[in-house]
Amino acid sequence: MAAQMNWETEQLNVKTAFLYGTLDEDVYVEMPIGYFEKDLVCKLSKALYGLKQAPRVWFRTLTEFLVSLSYHVISKDSSVYCNPETGMFVAIHVKNLLIFEVNKTAIQEFKDQLSKRFKMIDLRPVTYYLSLKVVRNRFKSHHSPQSKDVSAKDSEESKYDEPSW
Repeated sequence: MAAQMNWETEQLNVKTAFLYGTLDEDVYVEMPIGYFEKDLVCKLSKALYGLKQAPRVWFRTLTEFLVSLSYHVISKDSSVYCNPETGMFVAIHVKNLLIFEVNKTAIQEFKDQLSKRFKMIDLRPVTYYLSLKVVRNRFKSHHSPQSKDVSAKDSEESKYDEPSW
């Protein structure tokens, strides 16, 4: 869609994403090796990497932040959000965010808002995403040889998908 509409596509990575989520249940862990009192446990207030609840808690934290900025999840994919006021789309894969928008200034403003809440790594225009090489050609878009071709029928149907909120 971004290639068809000639939108800018930027990528961000959230540093230590899982540590931002606050747990809503009691979780205890054993003391780390090296502590002299063996039978002590720690009650966690924040999620940790390796904790089975961590991805869910992080996604909830990010969703609450996006909703506070007027973003809504689209009906076709629960990991893609759209702001109906700006028309900006945000796709989420764990701690990686793709931002789609015509206006580079609007993208930068959104990045600034995110950076006030989370520590971010700005990866600028997307070049690789989920092991796919992304090449930006304003006249012709294509995928790397590893990716599968989308049938003409699928691409015709998908271009009419509208976000619903």
